[in-house]
Amino acid sequence: MENTTIASSAEFGRLAYEAGNYSAAADMFLKAEQAARTAGDALQAAEMANNRSVALLQAGDAQAALEACDGTEIVFAAAGDIQREGLALGNKAAALRELGRRDESLKQYQLSAERLKKAGDKENLAIVHKTISAIEIEKGDNLGAMSAMLDALQVKEKLTLRERFMRWLFSLASRLMPR
Repeated sequence: MENTTIASSAEFGRLAYEAGNYSAAADMFLKAEQAARTAGDALQAAEMANNRSVALLQAGDAQAALEACDGTEIVFAAAGDIQREGLALGNKAAALRELGRRDESLKQYQLSAERLKKAGDKENLAIVHKTISAIEIEKGDNLGAMSAMLDALQVKEKLTLRERFMRWLFSLASRLMPR
């Protein structure tokens, strides 16, 4: 019975999210999370908690988003699932950033990048590096921002002409910078 509840609640949550009804999506993901916990499926519960976190962040409730995903990275790490650990760290970082906790957010994004790189998840790794770059710009660290953007462009597989030019330019600039 719980497996049916988990699957149907998760599907309704996904549909609500895609429709832009983020609060309803968060409610459905919570229902799926609770059913997974009842069934003793910690990984599925953590996955649903992360989905709920994303929906809550989209709904504008960063504190609830942080609370939803907090600790899920530990569940994934214990299971040896470094990709989902990296994604959970990224969700936590996004919530921290929205809460104005930039330095904590940056640390979580850096941990996320390490895990995603180890997992070989280039698509999400590029997104994380771009976000790190944006945070570095906010902090006034232009060199750090350039370095993070270069990391993002080196990971991304299909670059536009503009991105290829930026990668070349940033590579050139990084070689000219004093170490």
